[in-house]
Amino acid sequence: MEIIRNACPVPAIAEKDVALVAIGDIHGRFDLLVRILPTIEKVIPPTCKRVDLVLLGDIIDRGDAAIEVLDLIREGINDWNIISLMGNHEQLLLRVLNADMANYRMQWALWRGNGGLSTLENLNIKIPPIAQTPIYEHRKALVKALGAQRIEQLNNFVSHYKSGNILCVHAGIDPAISIENNFNATKLSTHPKHWAWIRDDFLEHTGPYEDGTFIVHGHTVLPGPVLEPHRIGLDTGACLYGVLSGALFFNSEMTVFQVTTDQ
Repeated sequence: MEIIRNACPVPAIAEKDVALVAIGDIHGRFDLLVRILPTIEKVIPPTCKRVDLVLLGDIIDRGDAAIEVLDLIREGINDWNIISLMGNHEQLLLRVLNADMANYRMQWALWRGNGGLSTLENLNIKIPPIAQTPIYEHRKALVKALGAQRIEQLNNFVSHYKSGNILCVHAGIDPAISIENNFNATKLSTHPKHWAWIRDDFLEHTGPYEDGTFIVHGHTVLPGPVLEPHRIGLDTGACLYGVLSGALFFNSEMTVFQVTTDQ
């Protein structure tokens, strides 16, 4: 099923005449990604000078087709400018790939147990049991399975994207510090208020943010999407509920849209 809401005025203005499209957490749901693309085409204004498609992170894990999602994004969609943000699930995988020998098994277990198993199964290869395999051989098998192109792609995911006064980020920001300082944190930081992980402090903040910044985020599954005066959350549970949501920002209006697994 496809749902397209009526355009409404919001205090969120992207770069002039640019269609900024943000999509919530895909989590390996290639079927929903393919289904939402024609919906995006319907809502894009014909007068826009460019389409910026922002994927809000957590593109991989949990769903059964993370690899197909990654490959489609890498190949390109129409002539759109695709910006892939790093979510906590991409971070977990990169922690495995970058872990030292002492921490590798812990990082592997953390990623695998938090949805990474689905991505491993999607690769359709057998990684040797970690308890019976030297770490360097185990990591070598994982690197080979993922492939150099996908690993480079994941490493190129960015922390955030700014257009006009709209800030797109995976989980949110720590309102206790400046926006700039939020993004001084490294991509693989384990801080609980990191932009790929934060929840309560961000969600409970009533705004406003500096310079009237409007935040578009995913990470926390919310019914809706949920719109506040200073933010909108677009993770509506692609894996949990079969609903993938997005929002188009064009000049001073926002159009929210969704696709579901229902026919």
